[in-house]
Amino acid sequence: MRTIFYKVMITAAMFFAVISSSFASDDITLLYFNHGDSVSLRWAPASEALFQRSVKSGYLVQRRNEGDVAWINISSKLSPLSQNEMDVMEAIDSDISVLKEIFYPSADRYTSEEPEDENVKLTSIPGKPAFEDGLLYAMALFTCDISKNAANAAALLFVDKNVTKNAKYEYRVVFADDEKTKNSGANLVKVDMRKLTVLPASSDFEGHPEVKYAHFEWSTANHVGFYSAYNVERSVDGKNFEPLRSRPFVQAYTDDKLADVAIFRDSFPAEEGTFYYRMKGYSPFGFYGPCSNVVKVEPKFVFESLQIDVDTVVVKRRSEEVQWSFDNKFEKKIKGFRISRTPDFKKFFYENDALIEPSKRKFKIDKKYDESQYYAVVAVGVEDKPEKRQEKQSSYFFSFRADTIPPAVPTGLNVTIDSAGVASIKWDANKEPDIQGYKLFVSNSGRDDDFFLITDTICSLNSYTDTLSLNTLTTSIYYRVNAIDLSYNSSQWSEPVKALKPDTIPPAPIVFRFLKQPNDKVVVEWENSPSDDLDYMELYRQIDDTGKVVLVKRFDLTKRKTPTIHEDDFGMSGVQVTYFMKIYDAVGNKSEARTNTLTTKGERPGCIGNLKVLITNLEKEKNIRLTWDITSKTSISRYVIYRKRNDEPMLDIASVRANQLYYVDERVAVGATYKYIVRAISQDRVCPAVYSEEVVFEGGMK
Repeated sequence: MRTIFYKVMITAAMFFAVISSSFASDDITLLYFNHGDSVSLRWAPASEALFQRSVKSGYLVQRRNEGDVAWINISSKLSPLSQNEMDVMEAIDSDISVLKEIFYPSADRYTSEEPEDENVKLTSIPGKPAFEDGLLYAMALFTCDISKNAANAAALLFVDKNVTKNAKYEYRVVFADDEKTKNSGANLVKVDMRKLTVLPASSDFEGHPEVKYAHFEWSTANHVGFYSAYNVERSVDGKNFEPLRSRPFVQAYTDDKLADVAIFRDSFPAEEGTFYYRMKGYSPFGFYGPCSNVVKVEPKFVFESLQIDVDTVVVKRRSEEVQWSFDNKFEKKIKGFRISRTPDFKKFFYENDALIEPSKRKFKIDKKYDESQYYAVVAVGVEDKPEKRQEKQSSYFFSFRADTIPPAVPTGLNVTIDSAGVASIKWDANKEPDIQGYKLFVSNSGRDDDFFLITDTICSLNSYTDTLSLNTLTTSIYYRVNAIDLSYNSSQWSEPVKALKPDTIPPAPIVFRFLKQPNDKVVVEWENSPSDDLDYMELYRQIDDTGKVVLVKRFDLTKRKTPTIHEDDFGMSGVQVTYFMKIYDAVGNKSEARTNTLTTKGERPGCIGNLKVLITNLEKEKNIRLTWDITSKTSISRYVIYRKRNDEPMLDIASVRANQLYYVDERVAVGATYKYIVRAISQDRVCPAVYSEEVVFEGGMK
């Protein structure tokens, strides 16, 4: 960033910085301007230190005729203004501030600022901020280049009026204390009084207009040594020009590609009009050079920026009049106007064949429309070529006409409901051109007083999707629709359409009474389901926790009489029996009810007796040992062991041979509760569904 800024302030902005590159070893760089009857001299010291040296030493301007050896002082000692003089002048001219800081530095300029953190290293030597010093030096040269007052205050300007025509001179400027030494570090210039200095005029001054400003460019390649700054002038008549800046500006750049190009931009003083521009270069000797070529520019016109507003439409007995607003200053940009009309934004019409003159702001239509209309005014550009055709239209203005005629009743209403409860509703679109939309109503009963609106706004489509809750007792739903026109007239309701909901609610279960066994048979009683769409129900029996579930009886519920009792004779005594009933409706939804557990009369025809649980040390072995005795003389083929852990279901976990009367369960956990049952399987089926008594192991044994 420092490099770029320094480059802008010195390389691009400084007149003497360019010239002095040819005299890198000189302490003072000198330029001249031959007026014919006088010679103006301008010089610059090569550093800030040499600037400050001039305060004590001052300058001497010396001249000699070409071929002479001795130099003659043609000026008295020229010194910068004193600090008091600069203080006074600074109040009038702010440019003097930078010169005063060069010649008479302020007390705190070289104050060293130590970093707060002792680990932070300074990037430059305290007391010698090289970049800031270089920048100040560049700004001082820059100030003298664009201000003759500043150049005089710094003693950098002298005019030699004692000259002879046709003479040839050599000039140099030296520090006064070097007058008698041979170590003068000044370059000399040769002046032939017969050859006047002529400032060049630019002929490549170009302007490029935009909407609100103009962009200007010109070449500076031939201006080196002549101009240090520029100014641009503007005129509204091409004759009387005014400078756009109170002081000249410097061509600055950061990209070397732009070193020979100057750029300027000016905001137009008005949106419309023709403006003339020219440019002048400013010499470091304090005057402007000749004018450049004149550039004529106009603000770039964007046709789309035109503003047109329809103010009103006056409806009379047999005609209508459209009135609009349009800025008069844009009339020359258009050929004329068209009037656009639409009743519904579907069909559009032009009310005039020939264009309306640009100066007109109203148009009469020799007809009155009964329905409301929308009007717009279209401005047509002056471009005749079809590919460049320009049009800008205003917003549409609504011309209201009272409409009291309601639209026709919608027809063709149809409703379908899927298994998820999504109702797809469609109807035929009305034919009227002013239809705004529709309102849809729904009812659970179909009564006129039970319908309510389900569309939040007027629906512009002739279809709607409704989502129904299926967890209700109602099996059907009703829909009807009406139409709304642009004047908010409503049609009558359509005839209601009934649609059946999909049935997803299971039937109400039956209610069992307590099981009874007055004799050998078990009596099962219940109260039937109140649901009205029942199909059939099934009664099941289960012996003990692990007994096989058996279908006892299937009941057809489509008949008028439905049984409420059943006597079951399954021929087993001393066992625990449970019943449950599954009930189904017409579409397959089902529910289930279960009885209490009943221990049937008589002794259990067991095959197993004396089932014991032996517990080993769970912390070491982590197992449970079961043992049992055989009380039946029937031949046993194998034993099946069942286990229930905590509240989990009773499941078979192992099967052992007939001669093995024990089982060790090694998949146990400390703290859990286990229940065990052993079932004997006989080949001759004497005890195919007889189980041992249940034994329980409570967790936490030591």
